[in-house]
Amino acid sequence: MLPVLDNDRMREADRHTIEDLGVPGMVLMENAATGVVDALRERFPAARSVLVLCGPGNNGGDGLAAARHLANGGHSVEVLLLGDEGRLSPDAAANLRLARAFGVPVEVLSGDDLAPLERALAPDPPDLVVDAMLGTGLDRALSGRLAEVAAKVAGAGVPVLAVDVPTGLNGSSSQVPGPAVTAQLTVTFAALKRCHVLPPAALSCGEVAVVDIGIPPAALEAGCDLWWVEAEDAAFMLPERAPNAHKGHFGHLLIVAGSTGRGGAVAMAARSAVVVGAGLVTMAVPEPLVPVVDGACLEAMTHPLAADRDGGIAVPDGLEPLLGRLTAIAVGPGMGTGDGAARTLDWLLDHWSQSLLLDADAVNLLAGRPERLAGRAVPPVLTPHPGELARLLGHSTEEVVDDRLEAAREAARRSGAVVVAKGFRSIVAAPDGEAWINPTGDAHLASGGSGDVLTGTIAGLLAQGIEPARAAILGCWLHGRAGELGGETFPAATPASSLPELVAEAWRELAGA
Repeated sequence: MLPVLDNDRMREADRHTIEDLGVPGMVLMENAATGVVDALRERFPAARSVLVLCGPGNNGGDGLAAARHLANGGHSVEVLLLGDEGRLSPDAAANLRLARAFGVPVEVLSGDDLAPLERALAPDPPDLVVDAMLGTGLDRALSGRLAEVAAKVAGAGVPVLAVDVPTGLNGSSSQVPGPAVTAQLTVTFAALKRCHVLPPAALSCGEVAVVDIGIPPAALEAGCDLWWVEAEDAAFMLPERAPNAHKGHFGHLLIVAGSTGRGGAVAMAARSAVVVGAGLVTMAVPEPLVPVVDGACLEAMTHPLAADRDGGIAVPDGLEPLLGRLTAIAVGPGMGTGDGAARTLDWLLDHWSQSLLLDADAVNLLAGRPERLAGRAVPPVLTPHPGELARLLGHSTEEVVDDRLEAAREAARRSGAVVVAKGFRSIVAAPDGEAWINPTGDAHLASGGSGDVLTGTIAGLLAQGIEPARAAILGCWLHGRAGELGGETFPAATPASSLPELVAEAWRELAGA
């Protein structure tokens, strides 16, 4: 897994490498510049003319060093320096002297005069703009001249390579606080930053390349509590299946869910659990729903529950004899939030202490009281979308969307559960604050029922004895990749009923990785 750092942890890794280990800052800057140039040549092989926009800090120093290497390699390079030469950082000032010594044309933009930038961008624009204006630490919205520069770059329609972080973003934040440069490629150093991987900021970064500049991995991983999951990490989590195994070795999942008109949610969850290898699956649904779900998932068994007049679960009577045979329970898809559903959830929380997944209405029934789950022998798994997560915490949906990572961590801390904050780049958060970002999945999952497939996928893994955080991480990977694979057939959204088979394809792909 790759560490994802905030600004403070990145600065400490830099400091440790320079001050404690004795690697000169100029060496790191030279390595960074070489990485930028290598990535530029690979991603933009046809670019011959390059405009490099440099600020006064070390980010600008990286840009100046990259400009020197590009000029040496035969590119037509022009540098515009935004800032007083006398205010450059020592390493940036050294690279300014080197750039000029190597014949790189450098013009300083003074005051509010942006005429040199306008001339550089039109009528004969460069093939590429390199944004080396600001580093990771911007803590406010762009304003004044920098905001104007960002707007003019955007208006020029020229591809942008951002050095470390696109100007206008903060490395520690998922937010876009104001005007910002949008890059087609961001070349960052040593480790991913939060803005590279969490939306909406990630959408301004384009493709992200991480360049090794000589900071040791131990310095990057020290104290890290946020991780980017790679394919090999997910592949390592796949459960093994011995040649002589039988269904009894792979657990028994009970899905307590459903109400009139919402039986598809139960069937898709059950089918997904079957596909990922749960040995037995039973659907406990209101009695009128039994014929519907029985025919929709042939591999699963059914268990009828008394129905209320609205077609929802009336009471949990009849579940107790099943508990001794189960290894995991999933609750919520299509269940509704009536009195019977609430009594059933409370009964299960009181009588079942092993692997448990709560989704959809089961999460809604805990609105404002996540502490109801605290102290369980096995941490439950919660899979809320932003609205459900907001209700659980007593926040607004806007607050959750603004900082989904912090919301996921708060929910995990208060509930003692593993929380899957669903959405683009789903976040899995553990009660101790550690969190993982899932890289798979796209807009093809924006379809009713796709969350029910995720429920069944994770619950099917839980039933096989996989510990909660690992089941959530692997389940999110498989589910997201299934959506991507569906995009090869379905141009807009992948129908949720097609996802279980695509989850199987994603598993096969991972197993061969």
